[in-house]
Amino acid sequence: MRVNLAEGCGAVNDLSGAAGCAHRMLFCIRMIVQVIDSGRPSFLCRAASGVVAGLCVAMLTSCSLFSSRDGATIGYYLPLTVQLRPDPSIAAAQLTYQDACGQQQFLPIAAPLQETLKRKTGRVFEKVLTAETATSSAPDGYVDASLGLAHVDLAVTRKANKSYPATVTVGLDFAYTAADGTVLYSKKIQSIGRGEVDVTESSCEVKGLDKIAQEAMSIVTDGMAKHLGTSTKIIDAAEARKAGGSEATVPPPSPITGGGTPVAGKPTAPQQSTAAVPLPAPVDESAMVIFRAIIRDENRNQVLHTGEAVAIEIEVKNEGPGTARAVELSVAVTPPLIERIPGVVSVGDLQPGEVKRVTLDGKVGTIKVAVQAEVLLILRAGSPSVQLPSAKKFLVAMKPESAMEAVALPVDVDQLPKRTGLLKQPKAVGIAVGVSQFRESGIARVKYAARDAEVMASYLKSIGGIPPERVRTLVETHALKSDLAEVLEEWLPKQVDPTTVVYVSIAGRGVVEATTGAVSLMLFDSTATSGARLYSLRRLQESLTKLPIHRAVVMLDLSLELAPGNEAAGMIAPLWEQEGSGKEKIMWMVGNRAVQEAHGYDPGRHGLFTYQLLKGLGGAADLDKDGTILAGELCAYTKGQVLKVAQEQYNNDQEPLCLPGPGQGASVRLQPVARYK
Repeated sequence: MRVNLAEGCGAVNDLSGAAGCAHRMLFCIRMIVQVIDSGRPSFLCRAASGVVAGLCVAMLTSCSLFSSRDGATIGYYLPLTVQLRPDPSIAAAQLTYQDACGQQQFLPIAAPLQETLKRKTGRVFEKVLTAETATSSAPDGYVDASLGLAHVDLAVTRKANKSYPATVTVGLDFAYTAADGTVLYSKKIQSIGRGEVDVTESSCEVKGLDKIAQEAMSIVTDGMAKHLGTSTKIIDAAEARKAGGSEATVPPPSPITGGGTPVAGKPTAPQQSTAAVPLPAPVDESAMVIFRAIIRDENRNQVLHTGEAVAIEIEVKNEGPGTARAVELSVAVTPPLIERIPGVVSVGDLQPGEVKRVTLDGKVGTIKVAVQAEVLLILRAGSPSVQLPSAKKFLVAMKPESAMEAVALPVDVDQLPKRTGLLKQPKAVGIAVGVSQFRESGIARVKYAARDAEVMASYLKSIGGIPPERVRTLVETHALKSDLAEVLEEWLPKQVDPTTVVYVSIAGRGVVEATTGAVSLMLFDSTATSGARLYSLRRLQESLTKLPIHRAVVMLDLSLELAPGNEAAGMIAPLWEQEGSGKEKIMWMVGNRAVQEAHGYDPGRHGLFTYQLLKGLGGAADLDKDGTILAGELCAYTKGQVLKVAQEQYNNDQEPLCLPGPGQGASVRLQPVARYK
């Protein structure tokens, strides 16, 4: 290895200004590349690389090339003149999305994308020409760019004064071609911008999507600049450039738009590693597909009748860094009593991060006797590099009746009871948490969870007699893992003393670890594939147990699913049991003890378990008619009602759990939760 530092330093330090900075940068890159490429692991190479790095820092201190505010963009300014040739897809770039009224809208991104491309290319090369500024002298090379994937992932459920999570994915295909037609570098990358959009009740407009799109464009063009600026072949071309440029020649065709191929004998440069660019993702890596599905019946009672319309809604998402090719869905119904639903449905290609939704509409055939049908959904792909999820199996009840049985009108639990609650708990604390939808769109919604939390908080204040300032409500985007940790582990300890009773109500979705049965809560920022943003019930229990409180009542209305990767594992039941010593100070009211979806109760506009809890707090749970509702009474009443309604109306069990149970002598079951006499 021979690196002539003295000769190189003398040459570049004789230059000044922008040209000097550019040449000094080029020299530093070349020296470091020579040291690394020498392949000698000796202490001399390591020492040389240290000398080169230190020398480069000293030489470049005055160049101000590191111009990015966050340090993500580096100026390379290679001494080359290039012409930027955007593909027509850049000039026509736009994003398609649905507004708050469900109408299709278009967001043009052509102008900011062209401006960002030009600006970022200008950080790589000394001079950038466009079609308007091209001169009679031929440039040293050409940068071609075309638009890849341009996708918006946004679901606005209704017009309301609130925010919704959104992601924008923007891809770029780009290449550098020398003046003689040799393709020195080509790559496909894409990046994702994340944020929130705002909607209002009075308008269909979605605000804030342009900022998220700008973030995605900025990230992907930063990646393009880094790839071009660190390409060894482009650096070699910069060093070999002759003073005065080249004579005018016919511009070579673009290698990324189908306009031609590189000159014979001039092979395309091999794809280079993207390890140094963490955000833009290459499309040639493996893909990982997940999907969620729900079956909806016309009568909304989760029982299928002869002639009833039925829909299977499927959401498929590619969580991996590569493209999932030729994805299709296989649908099998046994016995085949649902008509019109095809056996195989094509989903198509899925780009990284892309979500596709498919709805299959069918009709129930003639049902002569009550039967339980099985619906099996299996994903397949046309490439072996795609990681596919386990099959999903649904059991649906079918009855020959063509109409629902008459059901008594439900109690409107959103209206507080007319009787005035007499219970006063000035030292008590209430915490209500509800997450209906999640930042990650691939996680199935829990229809009424946010509403459950908001109404439960009102009951804790009015019926429970807790001062409003001692009740905290966390819903949707304000129910992050960090929010729950702050309330339970920082705010709550400052509010309690040995006379305090803590009430915790949580509605939403939970995850069960199949090998241990441990249950964790999914918050708004939780993900489908990682446990890092889950909040375990054990952590909740430990937070309450170590507090100097009198008692605690915890109410859980959770749909439970297995942790990712455990679908095919031998499953044990969720872990709920306590010691049963009679000295417990925490009362657990669990709305759903098994791994299954908890029922939503559409007539009451709440989760079934929470609806019965609220109805019980309103007076229905006063089983002995003494005017006081105890925690044990409330849980016993709610459990009985949920079992009855789930079996009668849904033909599907949902079994609540009361811990500690009756007969164990636990004084926490005697905690008053409402009083009317």
